[in-house]
Amino acid sequence: MSTITLQLKLRLFIYLGIAIFLLNIPVIYFEITKLNQRLVNLELAEDLYNTILEVRRYEKNFLLYHDRESLLSNRFYFQQASELFSKASMQFQKSFLGSDIAQLGKALQEYEKFEKLYSNPSALTTNERIETKLRNAGKDVVAAADTLLKMQRRRVSRAAGNALKWPLIFMGAMLVLFLIGAKIIIADVVRPFGLIEKAMQKVAHGDFSPIPYGNKNERRAGHMVAAFNRMVQELESREEQVIHSRKIASLGTLVSGCAHELNNPINNIVLTADVLNSKREMTTERQEQLMGDILNQALRASEIVKNLLEFSRAETSVHKEFDLAALLRETMRIAENHIKLSHVTVHDKIDDNLPRISGNHQGLQQVFLNLITNAVHAMEGGGNLTIRAQRENGNKVKVQVEDTGTGIDESILPHIFDPFFTTKDVGKGTGLGLSVSYGIIKKHGGQIQVQSKPGRGTIFTVTLPVHTKIDQDLTPPCGERMA
Repeated sequence: MSTITLQLKLRLFIYLGIAIFLLNIPVIYFEITKLNQRLVNLELAEDLYNTILEVRRYEKNFLLYHDRESLLSNRFYFQQASELFSKASMQFQKSFLGSDIAQLGKALQEYEKFEKLYSNPSALTTNERIETKLRNAGKDVVAAADTLLKMQRRRVSRAAGNALKWPLIFMGAMLVLFLIGAKIIIADVVRPFGLIEKAMQKVAHGDFSPIPYGNKNERRAGHMVAAFNRMVQELESREEQVIHSRKIASLGTLVSGCAHELNNPINNIVLTADVLNSKREMTTERQEQLMGDILNQALRASEIVKNLLEFSRAETSVHKEFDLAALLRETMRIAENHIKLSHVTVHDKIDDNLPRISGNHQGLQQVFLNLITNAVHAMEGGGNLTIRAQRENGNKVKVQVEDTGTGIDESILPHIFDPFFTTKDVGKGTGLGLSVSYGIIKKHGGQIQVQSKPGRGTIFTVTLPVHTKIDQDLTPPCGERMA
């Protein structure tokens, strides 16, 4: 059964349902027709029985009063009873009432034999022996007619029961078929779609964990869930590439600033080395001073290069405990040259007593560097950049990146975390920075929100739980992106 596709199952149940419905029509028609015929036969049996009762009534009047009028009435009704019996014989001989109708026929013949003894006027005299035989024959006729009537009523009752039973049987079969079909649809369609819907909500917020399902669900959910799991695995792989490409793009921005900054120590080293290499006479103290200058400038250049290499290192998914305050200040040092070239003043309001958090060091550094870079870009003519970090509600840490830039229009705010959405000119932004940052924060079980007013600046707020676990439920409540 596991090899039968869902489409084939549904077709099978549809065809089976149609077959049951079509079979229901002739069966019910046959039962109703049979019931109708038996009602007609019952009516005939009742007429015969009532006519025989009239025969007996006038018989008793004749035997009691010996009047010719009662005898004539008796013969009249006996003639009607004989005609009804002939009609009933034709109708009932085809049924299981043949023996009962034959018994009634014998009783009528016996009754007619004694009833003819009163056909002449001399029969009006009293003859007790004949009267007794006539009464006995009349009783036999009534008993046979009563038996025939009761049997016919039973047949009508059975036909009515069958006429009611078969529709109920077909309705029951259709109900069972519907329940089985509903179970298959729920198991093979509704449940997998429900799993995929929940998983897609997680994917939308950065969680690419596959849908768990065992052998039973694998058989029932079919290839739908397996295909979805392959898709999210591919998306997760692509996300790592996007994050790394964003880091490289940010690195290019930083390098342009760092190149200018590196020129200063390199030029100083070249000039100082040229002085030392000259044949000019100088004291040992002066030589040591120049060597110290070369060493200091080399260390300065080395620190700049170290920061760049640290940031460009490949992303890993290792989660470890680290000092968030140190990470924020390290990120500020990486962006220091870019900040200086943009004439932006940084205000460090990071609490030194922040609790240590558990997470991906490189991933969070990418987020905060992206927020700082965006803030600097928003202040083209210079401005103030404030970095705040403090503990909140005991088990959370709140980090705010505030700028005094151009701000974000209210109509744009709901879309800034959407993938590929950007307000920058073509070729100057991919629209993935904030989307990737949002996914990273959600993977850490945190939240990222934004407040902004055009012309007054923007505040990005990142809230991270202390001791975050990557396997937490990452689905955010509705509207949590916006402050």
